[in-house]
Amino acid sequence: MTIRIYGHGASGQSTFTKMLVEQLNPEKINLLETDPYIIDGDYRTTVQPRIFPNQKVTANMPVSHELNSLKRDILALQQGLDILTIEEPWCKSMILNAEKPILIVEGMSLAFLPKELFDLSVCLKTTSETELKRRAIRDTKDRGRDLESIRNTHELRREQYNYFYQPYEKDADILIET
Repeated sequence: MTIRIYGHGASGQSTFTKMLVEQLNPEKINLLETDPYIIDGDYRTTVQPRIFPNQKVTANMPVSHELNSLKRDILALQQGLDILTIEEPWCKSMILNAEKPILIVEGMSLAFLPKELFDLSVCLKTTSETELKRRAIRDTKDRGRDLESIRNTHELRREQYNYFYQPYEKDADILIET
C-alpha cells in the first residue's frame, strides 16, 4: 500500500506523518520524505513566473520540484526495488527496503504527482495565520531564517499557494484542516 501525505508548507503533514508511523508498526513501513526533491532556491532564480512577475519562485509551484526523480523512486519501491534516499544536512541517506508492505510518502512535492500512483491520499491544509505562526517557529529554530524575512515572504507564498497549490487539494481522499 502506498499512502501520500501532502500539504502546503507548515500545514502539519510532517507532524501528522510522524504520529501515524508511531501508531503503526514502523518495521513494516518505508517512509520517503520528499523535501530532498525540492530544488534549491538558488537554482529557482533561473525561472520567472509569468503570472507573478518579480516574485521569488516558492515551493508552491510545480517547477520547484524534481518530480521525475521522485516518481521514479516511488515506482521502484512499488515494483520491488530498494532505493537509496537522498542525503541532506538534516538527514543521512538510507536504503528503503521494498519488501516492506507499506510505503508512506510525505511532503509538498506529492501534490504535483498523479493521484493514481497512490492507494490513499491525505492532504493537510491550514489558515494563513496558522501557517505564519508555524513558519515563524520552525524556520527560525530549525532552518536559521530570520523572522522579518519570513513575514516579508508570507503573503507571496500564500498568493502562489492559492494559484498553484490549492487546486491539487481536491485530489485528496481525505482533507484535514489543521
